[in-house]
Amino acid sequence: MAGETAKTEAICLRISPWSRTSHVVTWLTPTGRISTSVKGAVRPKSAFLGQYDLNYLCEIVYYLGARGDLHALRECAPVELHDALRGDYRALLVAEHFRTIAESLAPFGADAAEWFDLLKDALGRLHARRTLLAELLRFELAALRLSGLAPEVEAESGGFLLRGERRLPISNDVARCIKDPTREKNIQTLRDAARAIGVFYAFHLDGTPETRRAILQAVTTKEEGNTDG
Repeated sequence: MAGETAKTEAICLRISPWSRTSHVVTWLTPTGRISTSVKGAVRPKSAFLGQYDLNYLCEIVYYLGARGDLHALRECAPVELHDALRGDYRALLVAEHFRTIAESLAPFGADAAEWFDLLKDALGRLHARRTLLAELLRFELAALRLSGLAPEVEAESGGFLLRGERRLPISNDVARCIKDPTREKNIQTLRDAARAIGVFYAFHLDGTPETRRAILQAVTTKEEGNTDG
């Protein structure tokens, strides 16, 4: 009911201006996406200054909206800031990709808890000095599984099925990589797997392939440089 409050953990997905001094913040919670208004968010004496930002894991309290899906934020306390991401723009690009997928695909209700846990874990793994490309693939494949769209890899023939019984041929190395990208050390195999998953996304989900290609280019350029060094 309107006027009641709710308390939950939440990951900051998106911040939009609402007025000259206020924000609308979109969060992913264990029960789905919510949007909260933050009045006076950018005023010098605002209690919310520094309490939320993109990728932050926070504990929030909000008033349930009387009408519609916009609620008023009452309290916000950061739990995990992911400060390490701020020093690596490539990791920030990947984090934005994760948030975009979660915002577009995560459901409402109890099933959202798995998406919340997936995004929470994925953001933490990004600043653990892991291979960004492998982490990107790991998240995308997990998102497909949660959506009921996991690629059906045909181990014997080396390929997986697309919508409409079309088949995309892949090498045995790529098939192995798709099963567990975090164990793959060969950057070229990871790139080939990323291209294959990109085709799968294009067939099954709406998205922005140009943005994904730009992210892959930025990530693989860096990781190829590390390999060469």
